[in-house]
Amino acid sequence: MAPSKGVLLAHTDFPLYVVRPLDERHFLVAGGGGQAKTGISNAIEIYELKSTKDGVKSTNICRHDTGSRAVMNCASYYDGRHHHLATGEDELCHTYSVKYKVVSPVESEKDQQDGVKHRKPEKSTSLKDVTNINGDTASKQLTFQIEEKGSVVTDFSGDGGFQKCVRFSPLMTHLVTGGADGYLRFWKYPELEKVWEVYAHKHEIDDLDFSPDGSKIITVSRDKNASLWGANNGKKISDIFWTQKSSELYRFRACRYGLIEGKKDKFNFYTVNIPVTRSAKSHCYIGLWDSSKYLLKKAASVGTEVVSAFAVSNEGIYLGVGSISGSVSVYVSFSLQRLYHVKEAHSIFVTNVEFMPCSEAMKVITGNQDFNLLSISADNTIRLHQCPERSSFHPIWLLIALVFVLYAMFYLMSEMGL
Repeated sequence: MAPSKGVLLAHTDFPLYVVRPLDERHFLVAGGGGQAKTGISNAIEIYELKSTKDGVKSTNICRHDTGSRAVMNCASYYDGRHHHLATGEDELCHTYSVKYKVVSPVESEKDQQDGVKHRKPEKSTSLKDVTNINGDTASKQLTFQIEEKGSVVTDFSGDGGFQKCVRFSPLMTHLVTGGADGYLRFWKYPELEKVWEVYAHKHEIDDLDFSPDGSKIITVSRDKNASLWGANNGKKISDIFWTQKSSELYRFRACRYGLIEGKKDKFNFYTVNIPVTRSAKSHCYIGLWDSSKYLLKKAASVGTEVVSAFAVSNEGIYLGVGSISGSVSVYVSFSLQRLYHVKEAHSIFVTNVEFMPCSEAMKVITGNQDFNLLSISADNTIRLHQCPERSSFHPIWLLIALVFVLYAMFYLMSEMGL
């Protein structure tokens, strides 16, 4: 039986704000205490998932301290060799290269002494033992090397600036950032040269996303508005209007594009809408939108807990939701039907949720699951939420079985003369 609050994978020594899957076996978390001199670390950590007789476990295999700045938001992509990160650290966007690295236990200990902190992992099952020059068998360990590549100021609000969101373009040639000053800025990557900027919203930009074809950018803001922009020039294409009937005033809180049937040329977009003035009876909503007509197709209440985190699975099938009460839910994207819910999985608000990849390699580690959703919180914990694959048993077989049982009953009754 699965744990009632999800699988507890780790408890870190700093509050968590970012989680990103790297591959089927590894994921990254980041956060910290910021510039407050409280002794709380600011760091990026990478964990390895393992299948054990007691279930899925995680091991911390790499740590990179980020100095006096905490990572508050992040985007990532894999170029076939290395992973690339773009992080929001106060008013700055920092970029990092995350490279796979095979080391011996001695090298791992030396790295730790030199300030690149790798927590010694268990022996990797994906690497073979090798024989050194003395004829001894030395195990090799898979870890990561995190290198900072560059930084640029992306927000110029009067109180010091704060980048709130960042995304890579689908072709990985550009970055888009949004922050407290309401400007949407488009950057060439990896040069971090600004291509264009537009004053998109009167208040801070809460979230943004690229369309899967890279042609559009959606933004949502604390000014209650959502808009679509052309990625090539920053010109506004359309405003988006929340048309769900309600006596309360709502604002957009989060936005994500999602594929339809896994096809990159077919996609919807999704929004989270929360009440402007919160009350105990106010509901929050997920909206499913037509991405070509910019019209609301369907909306579903996610309850009275205010949504604080939102994600769409890579194949576009599932929606992950975290709340300020610490609860975690998963919805089916096309129907907006709730499939999974854990009340108060975390002791305080959920800061981020992300789906791990859906693949056969993932099933080797986690078993046959419909999804594997990571959730993090400022309570310093990382949890894994899973739902066993639903049965492919078709209702027609139940009908056939029922007919067979009835036939057998009548046959026995006739043989017995009843």
